[in-house]
Amino acid sequence: MSRFLVNPHREQDPSWGDEVSAPFQASDVFDLHNSLDAYKPTPLVSLPYLARSLGVGNIYVKDESHRFGLKAFKALGATYAIYRFLLRHYRAQGRFVSQPRNFYRNRGAIGEGEFTFCTATDGNHGRGVAWTARQLQQKAVIFVPSDTVVSRVDSIEIEGARVVKVDGTYDDTVAAAAEQAEANGWQIISDTSWPGYEDIPRWIMAGYSTLFNEIDRSLGPKERIDVAFIQAGVGSLAGTAAWHYNQVSGTSRPRLVSVEPSDAGCLLESIASTDGQVSTLTGGQHSIMAGLNCGTPSPVAWSLIRSGFDLFLTVPDQAAVEAMRTFHHAQGGDPPIVSGESGAAGLAALTRLKTDKALLPAREQLNLTDETSVLLLNTEGDTDPAHYGQVIAS
Repeated sequence: MSRFLVNPHREQDPSWGDEVSAPFQASDVFDLHNSLDAYKPTPLVSLPYLARSLGVGNIYVKDESHRFGLKAFKALGATYAIYRFLLRHYRAQGRFVSQPRNFYRNRGAIGEGEFTFCTATDGNHGRGVAWTARQLQQKAVIFVPSDTVVSRVDSIEIEGARVVKVDGTYDDTVAAAAEQAEANGWQIISDTSWPGYEDIPRWIMAGYSTLFNEIDRSLGPKERIDVAFIQAGVGSLAGTAAWHYNQVSGTSRPRLVSVEPSDAGCLLESIASTDGQVSTLTGGQHSIMAGLNCGTPSPVAWSLIRSGFDLFLTVPDQAAVEAMRTFHHAQGGDPPIVSGESGAAGLAALTRLKTDKALLPAREQLNLTDETSVLLLNTEGDTDPAHYGQVIAS
């Protein structure tokens, strides 16, 4: 089943303090990404036939399956956060750091193996950290839940990282990574925050702003976005969306929808709490949408999401499976899209809203009509190729 909640804490014009705002206001994010040889904007794909079949005006899909050859958007955050960490580290020592436009081209700026970067992941963020470490000839240790599929572990190891499996949930894996980083002198690059560890998760969110700036540049003068569906694991991407579409975007001010698996709706549970504060789910999270299998929102992201999103929605795994097939088996001249389980969550949410009578109040709240322009984020491609093949063949 799907569940939804309209956000009672939504502010018409959210205002966030300097601590929250400063990372997003930095002028070096695009220059930093442009210093990567693999950088180029990912496509914004229009699906007019699918839009008509679902009774909306337009569907735009930001297809992150092409990002850096990694099949996911996560390295946008890792590359920027590691740069900002090194900038602060070396400046404290009075050492020169390359300008952001040259940073990843200046391979000799950092001694080989000088740092070990560490994180917890369900796959894509860990690969992004490992890939970034390899660009800089540094080491990486990546912690994953023990049930992480083999292909995602292999993709991390291909980047030269060591993978450590942890029995338990994603939250247990985060705790294990933090503990081992402290014990071994590794630098943790986590996309979730906790008291005393907030700067790097904020830099990761700022790194994701490149994705949304690319969307703005891709839209024509008369094109707009009315509703944006944003996947939410710990909430980092959603936090960036909240900032961008409430503070920056000159093309649209869309209504924002948080999308989570039915089995891992930690943002929905948090907004449903008495005071709308961060809540932790009990039990395990076992959705096939592995990148969204999180039990606790990141507090630094939640401060943006709580006042900046309009609606919170959960979708069952079967809806994601159906959405993967819909993207792959495109009809009516629409281009096919390779979308993994988490990548298809936005389309799963849109389809449920348009077809499930129980979600009629949510559909009306969002004013989803045949004139509505919708943004979906394909946050990952086939990061589990075996399961993807099974899904699209069945």
